[in-house]
Amino acid sequence: MTEAAKTPPPASCPSVTSFSPDAQIFGVLTGSATAGFQVGYLTEALPATPGLLAAAVPAKPAEVFRAAAPCMESGCKHFDGANCQLVQRLAAMLDPVVRTVPRCAIRSTCRWFRQEGREACLRCPQVATERRNPSDLQIEVAS
Repeated sequence: MTEAAKTPPPASCPSVTSFSPDAQIFGVLTGSATAGFQVGYLTEALPATPGLLAAAVPAKPAEVFRAAAPCMESGCKHFDGANCQLVQRLAAMLDPVVRTVPRCAIRSTCRWFRQEGREACLRCPQVATERRNPSDLQIEVAS
């Protein structure tokens, strides 16, 4: 086996707020503010093209889409040098919202899955990267 075959692909962050050219849309928020939002997962991730991002208007793309891009590691306030503190808080503070792991187009590279496994996936559908009126709990988890 070659060295390249042994090395896993770089981890991707499933909660990017900045849609860089390498961002991939893997989910769309469904529901409403009153009934609650949940992520509808795409069968395959799509490039975050300007045309696709424009479909979110008048909302911000991060209020409508869940996107992944390469994890910034030490460039991110949630990374402690080894782990993503955001997903640790998600797993510890939020209850699961699904019983089975949803189909996900980015699981093979997802930092949250690599770090917290199934526990991250059971909570992921309730995560909106950006909310207009977040609850106190959502603010605490994100801080």
